[in-house]
Formats: sequence, structure tokens, C-alpha cells
Amino acid sequence: MKIALLAKKKVGLVDGSCKRESVAEGLRSQWDRCNALVLSWILNTVSQDLSAGIVFASNAAMVWADLKERFNKVDGSRIYYLHREIVTHTQNLSSISVYFSRLKLLWDDFDALVPFNSCECEIARENSSILAQQRLFQMLMGLNDSYTMVRSQILLMKPLPTINQAYNMLVQEEGQRQHSVNSVQVQNEPTALYTSSYSQSHNQYKKKFNGICDFCHIKGHKKENCYRLIGYSPDFKFTKKGGINVKQSANSATAENGAEAVMQSEAKQAPTFTAEQYQQILNLLGKDPVVKGAAHMAGSLQWRDEEDW
Repeated sequence: MKIALLAKKKVGLVDGSCKRESVAEGLRSQWDRCNALVLSWILNTVSQDLSAGIVFASNAAMVWADLKERFNKVDGSRIYYLHREIVTHTQNLSSISVYFSRLKLLWDDFDALVPFNSCECEIARENSSILAQQRLFQMLMGLNDSYTMVRSQILLMKPLPTINQAYNMLVQEEGQRQHSVNSVQVQNEPTALYTSSYSQSHNQYKKKFNGICDFCHIKGHKKENCYRLIGYSPDFKFTKKGGINVKQSANSATAENGAEAVMQSEAKQAPTFTAEQYQQILNLLGKDPVVKGAAHMAGSLQWRDEEDW
């Protein structure tokens, strides 16, 4: 409010330096108009609860003095709150600019309540340098852990940079990271588009193919993709089609092929002898030659016209 009054050259109407009695008779009407203008600014600035108490006031200087007496006081609880907000303020999900702007606002509010010594002596300049260094550390402490490398680079600089210089370095680092993320996303987009287009074209090809397999004579696939020829994968899901269980058919075909393979294997492994070799073996064992076509009978034997033993 005070800055706006300074810009309009109306501060004298609120600080008491420009009173109505000190103005010439011919200029008092202009003074009244300027006083009403300042009063309207004050009414539009304060809250509705406060405006109800000053709406009937006629002197801007009196209203200003009343507000200053009620609210322009250094409160210990307010200073404590601001100091706690400054110490605990962190970046979290905010950008560097938003984080620094919020911290700068807290510093300005704290300086308004606890004004720093404005002396131009050497000691005052040293104290001002120490305060700026402490605030630089506060800003670096609130950064996310992803800025640890940049924080270390700033702290290793001699002399230490100012707050604005450190802020500029952090903004540049943030911009480079954002550029890197965007570059990676742009590089990944063609791959994703190619994969999607290939999958769509492959599925479309599978849907459009209506040929008949030359091996199993089943519609819907080619010979080089026939599972009966190349074998079924472990995760293949069998379905029924035309009342025939494909899984059972596949199992039957597998069983038949397996039985044939076993029979062929046994036939290959069975020893073969000539008639002379077989007769020699029987002579060695002391057996009579076996007549071809003899039947092997199982069970108990009974002789005709003989009693049981």
C-alpha cells in the first residue's frame, strides 16, 4: 500500500506531512478530492471486517494511524512462525523457480518484522554478508536429493556465490534435465509406434489368412506353421472345433506315433537266429526240437482215461 502511495505521490496524506490546514484556500478542494481517493484505496485494500469500521471516516491520515497502531506490532509468535517456515521449507515436487520464490517471500516477510541494521559501516557489511551466506545454505538445504551434485559444486566454489548466482546454476541444471527427459521420450516414440504397427499388421495378417494347410488339411494356417508338423508349444491352449477335441486328437496322434516308434525300436532290437543256429542252441540245452505251429496252452492238464494223480 505504501509503495502505491509513493508512486501516486500521496504519502503525505497518510503520514501527516500534508495537512488540509497547510494548504491554500484555493487548493483545499483538490486536497479533499485526493483525500477521498486515498480513503477509497484503503477501503478496497483492507478486509471487509475492517472496512466496516472505517467506512464513515473522513481523514485518510487518521485511518492510517489507527491501522498502524493496531497491526504494526512485532509479535513474537509471528516471528517464530516465519522462522519455522523458513527452516522447514523444502522443494518436494515444486520446480526451482517456485521453491525459490516461496522462500524469498518468507525472507521478505521476516525482514519486514525484524528489520536489519541499515548502517553503512564495515561491521554492518560483514553482518549482511553473513546473513546472505546463511540464506544461501538454507536454500541449498531445502533442495531435493537429486541436486546433491550441484549442491556440492556450489559449496566448493571459492568465494561462495551469491543467492542469485546459485539460483541461476540450479535453473540451468533443471533445464538440462528436462531437455534430457524430452529427448529420451522422443527417441522411444518411433520404437513404440513401430512395435504397435507391427503387432497390428501381424494380427491383421492372421485374421485375413483363410488358406488350408497342406499337411493336416485344416483351415487357418500354413504348412510351415502347422503344430502337428513342428510340434505343440508347452503353453498351447487346445480348443474344440467341429465337435472334435483337438487336444484328444493331438494326444491320439502322439500316442500312435509313439507306439509305432516303440514297435519299430523293439523290432530293431530283437535278436534273429537261423534255423541251424536255433537247433544248435536246443541241442546244447538238451531239448527236443520244437515243431512249428505247436500251440502253447495255459492251465491244468488232464489225461484221458487216467485218474487224477
